[in-house]
Amino acid sequence: MTDRLSPCVAASASRATAFTPRPLVAAIALLCASTANAETLQMDTLQIEDDRLNATAVIDSEEIALHQAHDLKDVFRDTPSVTVGGTTASSEMIYVRGLEDTNLNISVDGASQNGYLFHHSSSFNIEPELLKRAEVQAGPGAADNGPNALGGSIKFVTKDAQDLLEPGETFGGMVKGSTESAADAVKGTLSVYGEVAPNAGLLFSTSARNSDDYRTGGGDEEEGTGGHQRSYFGKFSLLDQGAHSLRISAEHNEDSGIYCTRPNMECQPFNNEKVDTELSRDTYTANYDYEPGSRLVDVHTNVFHTRTELDRTTVSTGDELNADVESYGGDLNNTFRFGPEDMNNRLTLGSDYVYDESSTGSFDEKARNLALYAQHRMTLGAVDLSFGARVDDYKTEYANGETLDDTDVSPNASLNWRVGGGVELFTGYSTAVRGNKGREAILADDGVGVGETLTVEPGLEAETSRSTEVGARWKGNDLLTQRDRAGLEVTYFDTHFDNYITDETVGSETTIYNMEGIVTSKGVEARATYGIGGWDMTLGYLTMDLEDNQGETVVDDMGLGNQTGDRWSLDNRYTFVDPQMTIGWTVTAYERLTDLPDDQSERAGYATHDVYASWVPRDMQDLTLTAGIYNLFDKEYTDQNTYFLEPNSARGITTGAITSPGRDVRLSVAYRF
Repeated sequence: MTDRLSPCVAASASRATAFTPRPLVAAIALLCASTANAETLQMDTLQIEDDRLNATAVIDSEEIALHQAHDLKDVFRDTPSVTVGGTTASSEMIYVRGLEDTNLNISVDGASQNGYLFHHSSSFNIEPELLKRAEVQAGPGAADNGPNALGGSIKFVTKDAQDLLEPGETFGGMVKGSTESAADAVKGTLSVYGEVAPNAGLLFSTSARNSDDYRTGGGDEEEGTGGHQRSYFGKFSLLDQGAHSLRISAEHNEDSGIYCTRPNMECQPFNNEKVDTELSRDTYTANYDYEPGSRLVDVHTNVFHTRTELDRTTVSTGDELNADVESYGGDLNNTFRFGPEDMNNRLTLGSDYVYDESSTGSFDEKARNLALYAQHRMTLGAVDLSFGARVDDYKTEYANGETLDDTDVSPNASLNWRVGGGVELFTGYSTAVRGNKGREAILADDGVGVGETLTVEPGLEAETSRSTEVGARWKGNDLLTQRDRAGLEVTYFDTHFDNYITDETVGSETTIYNMEGIVTSKGVEARATYGIGGWDMTLGYLTMDLEDNQGETVVDDMGLGNQTGDRWSLDNRYTFVDPQMTIGWTVTAYERLTDLPDDQSERAGYATHDVYASWVPRDMQDLTLTAGIYNLFDKEYTDQNTYFLEPNSARGITTGAITSPGRDVRLSVAYRF
């Protein structure tokens, strides 16, 4: 078995939405219903699985290469339900429907990446060149989706040697060079791969990127943003060897530079001075599949080990700080197929385990989660059903020896009804729990030093979430003319996040407690597509309300989430057959964010334009030339997903948010041999 991603229906990767009805939104929806676009630029990169609650946006390697991605913001630039804050790899944070990545289940080839290092910096980076695809599931989802998926999950899947070898080849390679004008960056990648035995492949890949402080819109330089990224990757893949498949991989990723203490804010001599920083991650995974042809046997198992580390030295004083998170665990399941073929009954039974240890200095906090799960998927005529549950047994041991220890059950159910005429209706409900949560590693010693006190609030409870989705989609052809293609999808979502665990230090006393009340993320995602011949267009809209129990907007709450203004995206792409070329234009816009608490400033709206092209010369099919201009009109703006420091802050740091990069001309040349 070469790929465990279930068959999917093509759809657009630009998953935009609408929540509050407005005349403009209604007009756009009406327009799209009549001209609804089809398998657009994103049609090849977003797929919806038949299990509606496990809906997965899939960003594939071709899309990543087309945008010359060098960080996570580039990977998810055309996926509106996923936003990325920060302006450099060292400061990036991922948000799914407003909830921060600390509340997601993030994995690389099944290896958990949920370590929380520091609330002002990234806890996870990956080299985009390695990715076969990135799968995004919003909301808690199915029981076999893994632990800690309070706000959803993101699964990164790396390439196999077999994905890169051309038919009939036993050895090959790729060398690639690229430049970026905004940061005067240069990057090089070298990959070699081959078949070492029948069905067995080896892949080795390394890349290096160096950049200076980038230029903002208007030409100013943003201090503390230049750095060096390095990636080293090796993978052995034995695929379809009889009933067996085995993948073993090792990856080292590092990001270093003279950054700010808080890299998501502007550098300042006082309280945000420059530090010599190195953020590194080492991940080791092994995945084994056994599928002998019996309907009752389809085994998947995974084991992993990940270590993420942050080292920094203050430039002015030489003071050093180190924090790290070490994780290991695994997953074992079997899918039973039974009953009539047309019912497609699939029952997955399994167990997963994860252990995390966060430490700084001589202090650490430990957390583990052991789960049993069951998920049944079936088809009854025009209706696809999925239902299941997880039983999570968890324990967290804090730095003072106190513990959070309990067991909870998390059920889920979803339905997808193919009404006819290209129309489908879907709904679902799911829950999740997290009780294995230590504090961020860099602050694991708060409250346990000499003269300090750490208290765990009596009755501390695990975090829980429950999510409801309901929506409709339509796809059709020959709408305005023969052979055109069109689609429209609208999804309403409502996620409730309860018992959020946080901590507060007052003087020498630190308290770990549940935040009072429920945080809700609710809104609508809408997507319309239209295409004919080589032209594809995607129009997307996303609006959401992220609110606390007082009804106030949650904004810049690091570790929890962030509200933004309504997001619009419009993408046009044309693909030529001869010459073999793709050209495109994308507009991304955020409306002004005004509904904020009294002590928060409004966030300015903005729009950016990107153009891009990729060309494979007719007589040199092993050569690919790619060019793009991002932020075409050199807009000076601050990303609403990046932390905004209020003017009333006593930190002594420049208020506002760090300014985003200006016009960025990217060029790359890739040659396969």
